[in-house]
Amino acid sequence: MPKVSVIIPTHSRPHLLPRAVESARNAGSCVEVIVVDDASRDQTMEVCRQLEGIKYVRLEHNQGVAGARNIGILASSADYISFLDDDDVRLAGSLDLQVAALVNNKEAGLVCGAMLLADQEGNLTGEVSAPKGSGGDVFWEMLELDFPAMPISVVIRKECFTRVGLLDDGLPGIDDWDILVRIAEMYPVVIVDEPVSVYRKPTPFSGQGSSAQARHLLRAARHQLQLLQLPRAKAAPARKLREARRRAVNRIADTLLWNAAHAFRKGAYPFVCGNVLAALRLNPLRALRPAGFRKLVLMLRTPGG
Repeated sequence: MPKVSVIIPTHSRPHLLPRAVESARNAGSCVEVIVVDDASRDQTMEVCRQLEGIKYVRLEHNQGVAGARNIGILASSADYISFLDDDDVRLAGSLDLQVAALVNNKEAGLVCGAMLLADQEGNLTGEVSAPKGSGGDVFWEMLELDFPAMPISVVIRKECFTRVGLLDDGLPGIDDWDILVRIAEMYPVVIVDEPVSVYRKPTPFSGQGSSAQARHLLRAARHQLQLLQLPRAKAAPARKLREARRRAVNRIADTLLWNAAHAFRKGAYPFVCGNVLAALRLNPLRALRPAGFRKLVLMLRTPGG
């Protein structure tokens, strides 16, 4: 029986699958690789037939990333679940490392590691995205979008999905954040210091789901109001809820403006406008503050900033 099931949702990108599958195999000693073909209309089925040892699940109607991940969970046979997008890769030995961390921490629901960031060609940029702190109870950090965890960087104890439910396919682009918050409400989180994956950074032109950032971040701001109705949040003092809301909204507005400045340097003016308008819509006082504009101007003047 496999120790961990790696679920790879894919849609009409067969050229990316061999690398993703190979990285999943190299990441652990006893890995079940499940490729969920989300109603592709190209050569994906043929490519998957040539990939030995995978469990191939084909969907006749497009379910979206969250729906495809849910199908993969239901098809899995291991006690631990990992998600891998078809354009990202797992690092060798990383699944064994994270599974061992969960085995040694029986109460934890998931384990999170660092991500190495890469450009669109897969070249490492030298940047690392890693969670802060020592783990444990990270519910409030996760709720405030102050805990950098993505599906590619976590391994989840499968029993968590029985307790908190599956991913919400009505939240495209933020379904992963939603499920991690719901798990963190009920379970401690373990952090490993080592990088576990390589994440291909989206750009305004890449066509990745995460490149539609303004829409997703506005959706996150709206959805946080629902997450603030979770039992642990509702039991907190009203002041704590207001602070959590304020910090999350400010963080989202700052992220939108920061990425608008990066995109401006690349000439992605529609992306810039979308992000700036979203920041203004979300928090006009934050977006228009003089200190923020000074920071953006300094960044634009700095080569490579």
